[in-house]
Amino acid sequence: MTFKKSSFPLIFTAILCFVIGLGLIILCFLFPSGNDYEDPDPENEIVNNDPQQPSVPDEGNGDKVEPGEALNPETPTEPSEPDVPDEPVDPQIPSEPDVPDEPSEGEKPFVSSKDDPLLVLANVDNPLPDDFEVGELELVQKNSQGTYKLDIRAASYAREMIADAEAEGISLFICSSYRARSLQQTLFDNKYNSYIANGWSADEAYAKTATIIAIPGTSEHQTALCMDIVTPSYRVLDSGYAETDAAKWLAANAYKYGFILRYPKDKQDITKIIFEPWHYRFVGVENAKLIYESGLCLEEYIETLK
Repeated sequence: MTFKKSSFPLIFTAILCFVIGLGLIILCFLFPSGNDYEDPDPENEIVNNDPQQPSVPDEGNGDKVEPGEALNPETPTEPSEPDVPDEPVDPQIPSEPDVPDEPSEGEKPFVSSKDDPLLVLANVDNPLPDDFEVGELELVQKNSQGTYKLDIRAASYAREMIADAEAEGISLFICSSYRARSLQQTLFDNKYNSYIANGWSADEAYAKTATIIAIPGTSEHQTALCMDIVTPSYRVLDSGYAETDAAKWLAANAYKYGFILRYPKDKQDITKIIFEPWHYRFVGVENAKLIYESGLCLEEYIETLK
């Protein structure tokens, strides 16, 4: 093939364009554009395995962003305010430890003593002092035989006992309560003189009278803490009274009101007084319960105390 001389410029131009284009292609491979730049730091590489959910780089805290929790990359989040520590709180003064309240009187175990004023002992071996003064008196019962009073510490219990017995069909009838020393002396002299009139010697009459009526100064009636109780249908002060419903009710229940049978049948050698099922002495509910349960008489019970 032969070329005309006039066609050389065209051929040269085509070759030159080819060379320039080839050179541009080579340059593109050697120097890629900024959009194709690959971050050499692999920690900044964005991996998107979910074609439906674009992966969003985390906020620099190193925690992985779970799918569905990524923030919109087109709306940058504002930096959160730094945590401000709370104002220091004044240290609290430790409160005093709770101290249990003192147990009430009802919760404390009852402990009696010989000094308990309700246990004042009046008998032939323990006469009341000459200057003994009875406490304040209060009415317990007024009946056909008279008006009967007791120490205010015993009166309310006596009234309650009489009322409760009445509610159960038992009539309690007081025939003696507080006696002044002068009245006690009169009663003793009358009994003593009756024995003398029947031929007893003075010593015999005195000894016998002392087993029935306390020698003045040794009588519990002077303390205003005791009373003789019978029933309207049986007012005789003898052992037969023990068989009445009234006497049986008292024997079983009087202690609940603070009264004890003062002169039991089997304690005469200690009390020096005959069996008197009608004579009841107030010693307080706690003492009465202990005496009733122990079977002791008042003298024996006091001996067990400090």
